[in-house]
Amino acid sequence: MVDPESTKRRIFAAAVEEFAEYGPAGARVDRIAAKARANKESIYRYFGTKDELLRRVIDRYLDEQGEQMEPRDDELPEYATNLSRFHAAHPEFLRMSLWEALEFGSDVGEGSLEHRRQHYDEKLAAVARQQEEGLIDPSLDPRHLLAVLFGMVNYCQILPQMTRLLFGAELTEADAERHREFIEECIRRIIEPRTGADQVKRYSNQHDPA
Repeated sequence: MVDPESTKRRIFAAAVEEFAEYGPAGARVDRIAAKARANKESIYRYFGTKDELLRRVIDRYLDEQGEQMEPRDDELPEYATNLSRFHAAHPEFLRMSLWEALEFGSDVGEGSLEHRRQHYDEKLAAVARQQEEGLIDPSLDPRHLLAVLFGMVNYCQILPQMTRLLFGAELTEADAERHREFIEECIRRIIEPRTGADQVKRYSNQHDPA
């Protein structure tokens, strides 16, 4: 007897591998079906078109792995290090997301946007909690802060050719660890709570007429 849930799990695993490697344009449904030991009709029945399959695979990936990518108990600098290590060990999420962005931009469908927004709302809430606890400068906008953090963490992973230009060679694991330490220190300095005097000085510098 066919187990639909088992079939869906195999299709999901095969689709993650296929989309991470080839993107939506290069991915082949017949290859996904062969790897999943399923037929193409079951893929269309459970997941829809190939484009819908990519969106739903990313949605499901966040559901299954998203907790490992959230700043729950870790302070933000340590979270940056852990997130970098996670993406180095599991590059498929970044690869699928980049392929999706190249193919569709921000137009990934309202259903997927709403589904994923829940995960990012949790990240923003975690930052807000740390601001309330005095661990992060409360004057920082959590949205901008996380955008900067993600950019710092993911740059070397998603643009290895640019990284090679900067470092003169591909990063070794030792280089990557030193870079993570550098990012952690940068995040620590960015989020350091300011004293009242520091905030007044910063405000004055930002608003002092030239």
